[in-house]
Amino acid sequence: MISLLEIAERIQVGEKMEEKKWDMEFFNTISGLVKKYDILTPETHCFINTDDDIVERAFEAGIEFLETMGLYCINTRRRIRFSKQEIRSAIRQAPSEIQIGEGKDRRIWKQRNIEEKEQLNVCPGHHAPYSEDLAGLVVSNFAQIPRADFIEGFNFSTVNGREIKGPPMEVYASRRQVAWLREGIRKAGRPGLAVVYYPINTRAEDLICVMDPEHGLRRTDGILLSLLPDLKMEEDLLCAAIVYGEYGSFKLSGSFAIAGGFCGGVEGAIIEAIAKPIAAMMVYGDYINYTGVEHIHMLNAKKILLPWVNWARSIVNQALNRFTHTICMRWIIPTSGPGTELNLLECAMQSIEAPINGMNLYAPRHCRTSTNCGQTPLEAQWIIEVSDAVISQEFDRQGADELLGKIGKQLENKSPADGYSITECYDLIHHRPLPEYRKVYQNVKKILSNVGLNLGA
Repeated sequence: MISLLEIAERIQVGEKMEEKKWDMEFFNTISGLVKKYDILTPETHCFINTDDDIVERAFEAGIEFLETMGLYCINTRRRIRFSKQEIRSAIRQAPSEIQIGEGKDRRIWKQRNIEEKEQLNVCPGHHAPYSEDLAGLVVSNFAQIPRADFIEGFNFSTVNGREIKGPPMEVYASRRQVAWLREGIRKAGRPGLAVVYYPINTRAEDLICVMDPEHGLRRTDGILLSLLPDLKMEEDLLCAAIVYGEYGSFKLSGSFAIAGGFCGGVEGAIIEAIAKPIAAMMVYGDYINYTGVEHIHMLNAKKILLPWVNWARSIVNQALNRFTHTICMRWIIPTSGPGTELNLLECAMQSIEAPINGMNLYAPRHCRTSTNCGQTPLEAQWIIEVSDAVISQEFDRQGADELLGKIGKQLENKSPADGYSITECYDLIHHRPLPEYRKVYQNVKKILSNVGLNLGA
């Protein structure tokens, strides 16, 4: 595996180029590889890929793409290149499981199989904005979910009643975030539960200042160090990756690709989405990734797009699980807000995909959330319930595809629903949904039971 110091040198001596030139080369290269490797959407609707041949072609396209393009450092404006041998070697040497947390809350977070038959690892919440008055209480509620393996942090705009503005305030807010996480897991009776720092800002001082075994980030905790879209990296994140590599914390990356941008359609996004977690591993040491394909209209909560985004996501994760050691996660990001039937239906579809494509479950959250309006613990418990039912009923790829087709009909021609704040639909004191939201949940359970997913009473 290439050392991070080698990466640090390459971002200083690599080919100099303007970002606009990179973007156009990125688009042209990925478009050419779509044609070369014959990455085409099926003629009929398909939510889950069942063609192993296209998975292999897509993986080879992803490797060639990473070898051809390398990565772009936005700070030094230089390209970092890798040989095919370096890429293949990194893939072989990567671990397929990571130990996190401590004491009775220690967990093994691991790579999954396609059509997984074991319960999935779960991050139940956050990666969302909350106000500081709710912070500790919200963390405690998510930490009370028994299947929680780690809890991720959150962002916020004020701390101690002051706007977070400039490096000194950011450093203070960063430390407060991790302190709230530690306080929340202690109140939930799970002091050893792993927490993951969600960066307030990507400056090096903000990333490193939370390292504190007593009150901040422990060696058994983690940090989110994500690549930017279009295979772009940041110098400050590399600084943090080097420090955390020596400290011992695990690292995550957001490694999905976005259709509708420089990738082009979902076909091009498949190629970047295969290359991206491999690249994140090589330049930041990220072994856990939320992976797949999304569409820019979905991320903006403008449309519920089915089924080709699901199909593309399926190919990506099948490829990563067959040919790499990537520990994949399905980031559950419905276009509809919490407290609504559409939100739970979208969460259910993505939770059905997860065990079928070999993905763990990660932080269900409205894709375009606002403060206190992104998620509740009910959605976290719901995705666990749905994925467990898929596993217990032993759905294969074909059966899951048919099931998703039936649920998808419930979403046809629907526009995303706005949703509610967490306090409008969830009782944070008693750790349960409010009565109206409970009724919505029970109704969605009936809908899924009627189309063949047995969720019990």
